[in-house]
Amino acid sequence: MKESFVIVLLATAAYGQQQRVQDLSQLVGRQVIAQRMGLCQAGTYNVLLAYAGKRAKVISVKPSNIPYLTEKSISKMPPDSRAMMEDFRKGGTILVQFEDGTKIDTCGPIGPSQLSNYFELAPGETLQPATQGGTGESVVSTSSVPAPSTGAPPATLAQPNLLSDEEVKAAMGGKGKDHWVEIQDMGLMAAQGNQVPAITLYMPEAILARQAEAAKKQFTRYEPSDEERQRSLVVVARGYAGKTITEGCTTITRVVLVSDPSSGGVVEESYLSEPLGETWRNNFGAVNECQALRAKFWLDDVRKAEAAAPNGEFFVAVFSGTVRTKVYKIKKKHQSKLELE
Repeated sequence: MKESFVIVLLATAAYGQQQRVQDLSQLVGRQVIAQRMGLCQAGTYNVLLAYAGKRAKVISVKPSNIPYLTEKSISKMPPDSRAMMEDFRKGGTILVQFEDGTKIDTCGPIGPSQLSNYFELAPGETLQPATQGGTGESVVSTSSVPAPSTGAPPATLAQPNLLSDEEVKAAMGGKGKDHWVEIQDMGLMAAQGNQVPAITLYMPEAILARQAEAAKKQFTRYEPSDEERQRSLVVVARGYAGKTITEGCTTITRVVLVSDPSSGGVVEESYLSEPLGETWRNNFGAVNECQALRAKFWLDDVRKAEAAAPNGEFFVAVFSGTVRTKVYKIKKKHQSKLELE
């Protein structure tokens, strides 16, 4: 099946009493009701589901470390991509405390558009005005009013994270176009489906080469954006799809790098994640809507997971909601094909 790199955005839902949260720090000190989305024991990836529907107090919001792109890069993005990036920028990891003293967070940064999946305001709660301009961690104050954020966002993305002009030119000329690898789940059950679960890993030069080749075939000029020039590893994960509509298919919601498949060890989250829509239809017109996921990891973070893994062979863990669907081992032969070594 051809991979569709179409970005699908989730519409921002109305949140508690028809209020929309644009600054997550507005929630600090507020009472909320946990929703059905799994939450994690604070500082871990141990998912707890027993607190759905229960009341909690928002203790803090730790901003995500999404890098700020240059205005030139942002201006080249489609409107939907710009909106997604802005949502990521405003995202953060929300820590709450329940009445029994248990502290739970959102397992990682979420954007305002995802908020209603995790929490809604408790009855009678209202929001304070958003704080201005900060990206530091928000901590609850003694008056239960959101404390002002501290710190300032970096002006632009650090240039060392970008491929040089010479590297970009070489990649667009075809150098490194084979620096990608697909790893399939060939388990007994997976092999019986219509689509085998798999991940495909791409180095930046492989993507630049593909884009340049596609543009050439269409007689158009390709000018890479700063985001496409990032020194990052792209992982596209797709899930199982049954041979019939009733067998369903698996939507992928999260991809992480880990050094140890049993304990996690070093865990590296993606800095950018984009859902890729997939539609399955049978001869009778029945349709299943599923989702693959494209995640981008800084190469420095990839090497951290690699350095901490036994024999340098790290893992890619794939999740559907709170369920870990598969862990793929990135062996030395895969790293050699990617030229990660």
